Amino acid sequence: MTPQTIFKLVLLLGVVLMVASIGIRARLEQPLLLLKRPALALRAMVAMYVAVPAFVLLLVWLVPLREGVGAVLLGFAVSPVLPPWAKKGLAVGGRGDYVIGLQVLSSLVAILVVPLMILIAAQLFGVKTSLAPGAVEQVLLATVAVPLALGLGVARGWPGAAPRLAALADRVGGTVLLLGAVLILLLRGEAILGVLGQGTLLVTLAVISFGLLVGHGLGGPDPGNRAALASATVCRHPAIAILVASGAFPQNQPTVIGTVLLYLLAAILLPIPFQRKRP
Repeated sequence: MTPQTIFKLVLLLGVVLMVASIGIRARLEQPLLLLKRPALALRAMVAMYVAVPAFVLLLVWLVPLREGVGAVLLGFAVSPVLPPWAKKGLAVGGRGDYVIGLQVLSSLVAILVVPLMILIAAQLFGVKTSLAPGAVEQVLLATVAVPLALGLGVARGWPGAAPRLAALADRVGGTVLLLGAVLILLLRGEAILGVLGQGTLLVTLAVISFGLLVGHGLGGPDPGNRAALASATVCRHPAIAILVASGAFPQNQPTVIGTVLLYLLAAILLPIPFQRKRP
């Protein structure tokens, strides 16, 4: 087993622990909230899977970006919420049932939207991607469905120990992901510098800013849920973006990785002043 494989497995373990801790704290009925309130669910899915992809398609059409950058941004635009995002969604004021429901629903919708976006991109730009059958489903199963179900099962099976197990999984998973993120930036930080220029930074910031605005605008009457949807709209699953972009531009891996890292960094930093000023 190579060091790179071990590093990926450790990061996956961090994601699994973080999502499992969310599942332990959740109630079984929480993922059904958005299905019980279809108008709220529809607004959230329009923000994530209609408004943002349409905006990205427009930018990719108008701005002559370097090869691979547009594919990454389109991949992010149709990806589900980043697996450990639920903790952030709660921190900005989102209700627990809304946050968990959004996590689950976005993963289900992404399975349908990703192939559709690939088809649209092929028709508009003549770019085809070779995505392995079931690749998206496998990623979502490993990083969202299984750990969330595991957490729910632990909460029902050992209710007395659930709070301690959730706190332990949260601490260990968060530490692993933080160390992994620092290591990635140290080892691949030059990749970010390599993609700057030719409009990449400006377009990335424009996509994230638009996502924050549209998420806040369509999040419903509750201020906390609006802030949560704004956050979810920009905190997307990087593995899906890498799958989509790498399949379309396998010869441009440095550009793909650099753009993914740039997006993730901007998605962490740009929302900070926005969230501080939320009502």
